[in-house]
Amino acid sequence: MIQIPVQNCCGCTACMNICPKAAIKMEADFEGFLYPQVDESKCINCGLCEKVCPIVNPPQLAETIHRCVVSRNSDLKVLEESTSGGFIDALAEHMLNAHQTLVCGVAYDEDFMPIHKIVSDRQETEKFRNSKYAQSVLGDTFCQVKQLLQQEKYVLFIGTPCQVAGLKSFLQKDYDTLVTVDIVCRSIPSPLLWREYLKWQEQQYKSKIVKVSCRKKTYGYHSGALEIEFANGQHYAGSNRVDYFMKCFHKDVCSRPSCYDCRFKTVHRCSDFTVFDSWKPDEIATLPAGDDDRGYSNVLVHTQKGKQLLEQMKNVVLFDADMEKMMTFTGGMERTSVTRTSGREEFYHSLANEGFHKTAKKYAAVSGKDRVIEGLKPLRYYLKTKIIK
Repeated sequence: MIQIPVQNCCGCTACMNICPKAAIKMEADFEGFLYPQVDESKCINCGLCEKVCPIVNPPQLAETIHRCVVSRNSDLKVLEESTSGGFIDALAEHMLNAHQTLVCGVAYDEDFMPIHKIVSDRQETEKFRNSKYAQSVLGDTFCQVKQLLQQEKYVLFIGTPCQVAGLKSFLQKDYDTLVTVDIVCRSIPSPLLWREYLKWQEQQYKSKIVKVSCRKKTYGYHSGALEIEFANGQHYAGSNRVDYFMKCFHKDVCSRPSCYDCRFKTVHRCSDFTVFDSWKPDEIATLPAGDDDRGYSNVLVHTQKGKQLLEQMKNVVLFDADMEKMMTFTGGMERTSVTRTSGREEFYHSLANEGFHKTAKKYAAVSGKDRVIEGLKPLRYYLKTKIIK
């Protein structure tokens, strides 16, 4: 019977998916994070849950970086709609065309909550574009992926490093038709916090939300904003500087406990690709036009399989990059866990008792200076684009 301390469990669902008696369910705690709960009356103590836990038995890591590149999707529309350079979208398109691949990634459900889903057509993969800033619900995704692989179908799985590690541990063997991509993440806020934030926004605008875009490039890649469209035609946009949810996230006051000591923050990983933001692409690679503020993706290739796929892709522009410089400009996010903030435990109690807005104002206040700088953003972007032209 699995007994992982709360501070270590990453919520990957490997244990739930492997249980032969369906004795494990993922249930939300007070903070809204999902953890395995065991029905002891069903448990037969087979030990499979502990065997596939990536915390107890971490999957084997690749020991070589086969290639390190700065990349950009060749389709400018895709690039505009992507968080950074649209590499994953290009990979999904290539695999769909070459192998009729099933693509497993994160989309929003009808309530704009992140959820993993498996799709088979190009139009559906468009929903995977743009970052989602809460832990996604996996459900029985691992079981579905395994069934497809056993049928010798190609599967592209996209997730956080702990989710990819969980899938690899659950499968217990390598599959030639499986390609995995882990997205470097800072940490994971709870679905509860995200839900309360969306509820508060609907109250503020007195209308239902019809579209959410995180890190929208309205004022360039380096000034991405969380943008929300409402049924009554109103529109909200706020960057990390002034948006209360993003401010809480970057204050590290709302992360999953395991994120403060993440076991998967390392350069070498068990995935085929690691993908993350490229903040100063012109300083780590030779770009023909420099950094035009439209976004690039950093890509580390861990396996020979990934290297071969990269060489076959025609819908992406690649520039070999200096890996050490690349790591310097990310702030070490791929190797270093976030720091537990003072008041982190009280934060979720405040959320329950005082609601989202009062809690966010208390733990992630927005200053007058923040609002002035945010207000100048359109002018700064206009002047910058004029200079570039």
